[in-house]
Amino acid sequence: MPRRRVTATLITCAVLAAGGAAWFWARPSRRPPAPSATGPALPTRVAAWTAQGQAVSYDPQTIFSYIDGHAEVYLAYGMRRCLARRYTGPSGERDIVLDVFELASPEDAYGVLTYDRDGAPADVGHDALYRHGWLRFRQGRYFVSALAEQETGPAKAAVFELARGVSAALPGDGGVPGIVAALPAEGLQADQVRYLHHPQILNTHVWLDDANVLDLGPDVRAALGRYRRDGVVAHLLLADYPGPDAAARAAGAFARRFGLALDVTDSVKVPDRGWFGVGARGARLAAVIAAGSQELTAVLMRDALQEPKEASHGTP
Repeated sequence: MPRRRVTATLITCAVLAAGGAAWFWARPSRRPPAPSATGPALPTRVAAWTAQGQAVSYDPQTIFSYIDGHAEVYLAYGMRRCLARRYTGPSGERDIVLDVFELASPEDAYGVLTYDRDGAPADVGHDALYRHGWLRFRQGRYFVSALAEQETGPAKAAVFELARGVSAALPGDGGVPGIVAALPAEGLQADQVRYLHHPQILNTHVWLDDANVLDLGPDVRAALGRYRRDGVVAHLLLADYPGPDAAARAAGAFARRFGLALDVTDSVKVPDRGWFGVGARGARLAAVIAAGSQELTAVLMRDALQEPKEASHGTP
């Protein structure tokens, strides 16, 4: 019986297995995965490693059989399918496992990549990261993971060669989601930026609440940034809702939960958690979570919801 691979669980977290399950539309299925008939062509050989049969395609139901029940992160970003292929190496070398996830959008591929940002930058695709035999990158709506089950010099070289071959076969660029670009720049820790739709993804990075207070979901685009200014730390969540009414309702629910006035100048200190603030302008919501000071809360709220500057016209 072939070994189940655990590569994809590196990016998942047990906290996602509890709470918020109703938001996911997929459920485990006994339907077996199918050999891939469409999609990007995956290499049959890389260096001294040879593919074990055809690539296998998993959908939002069968993915649970592949990732042993920890598929929630990919489903939270609208996973459409995963193409998987295993490569057998020469004597003395372990296998290499390749996964190509097709997500709902390029923004969602960015979200999967930013879920786990630990690793050294690498020159493959977009925003590639490498650590301990594991190379992953994004390109268009695809997230690619290549893992050497044992990191050796030849295996590492093969992983990079494999990833570059896949990148050459994939369409798409590596633009940054607009909501991410809207995060205030001063004090933002670039390696701690996340893109998300789901409350459990938010709670993985900074705990907010057991309930989905902000009514996050597939139609909400949110960016979470971690800030450090003058030694003080805070998290800022920016979220774009389908319309102003939805943003106002989410801001109101947050305000009621933490005892805030709906005023961007208001903030409250939650015992053992820090300062919180919330406000909305149009369809955009800003929420400061667990800030180290009231001053930083106020500054981040001001910077996040300030009126956009009007573009100048004509010759200055």
